[in-house]
Amino acid sequence: MELRSRDLPRLRDLLRPHDLLRLRAPADARVPEPPDWVMPALEAAPWVVVRRAAPVAGRVPVGIRGPRRDQRCAAAVDPAAILACVTPEALARARAWETAARSGHPALRALAALAPRLDATGLVWGVAGGAGFELATGRPVLREASDLDIVLRASFPLPVDALRQAAAACEAALPPVPPAARVDARVDALVETPLGAFALAEFYRAGDTLLLRGAGGPRLVTRTELEQPAERAEAP
Repeated sequence: MELRSRDLPRLRDLLRPHDLLRLRAPADARVPEPPDWVMPALEAAPWVVVRRAAPVAGRVPVGIRGPRRDQRCAAAVDPAAILACVTPEALARARAWETAARSGHPALRALAALAPRLDATGLVWGVAGGAGFELATGRPVLREASDLDIVLRASFPLPVDALRQAAAACEAALPPVPPAARVDARVDALVETPLGAFALAEFYRAGDTLLLRGAGGPRLVTRTELEQPAERAEAP
């Protein structure tokens, strides 16, 4: 979405983790001691992703993606420096992978097969990670072995049946193809809730505790805590 001046006062409240932001200029990303790769990466694609952290001095916490997998850098941006925001859900609604330059990439092939199955769950979902970045920016960042990152939105009480359906869909991301041509992409699905986020796969493993990622950092929670009604949930 394009941002207007009237959006700025409430922009920090509108943005959520995984949202991609286009900046006015590479220098708008504030990094105290930027690694050498940061400015070239931003000059190639002036986009950053919203991080799961509390705002500092009115700035939005973001992450910068470099060309290598180990090149990630935390930064902050002033809301006035943001020209546009692309959400994971917007990419899903637009079926962005259908017109992508590399639609045959394993992760995007998996996404094309998975999309109708996720739609059938009734959950709000979107594309994040490298696939989301490439679809939003047109910058080729996916590698052959890249995972497909999916975001699922859920409120309380948790839609357990829909999440179970989504988990089954993620386990079979690609339709059957000849073995010699089959290239699977691992699907990493994250469930975003008012309390924080947890891995969908972990939710259905044996055991009563799992890791919840909140603005204050990760913490262990019980399944009972996650299944409580919305009025008892407190934001991190």
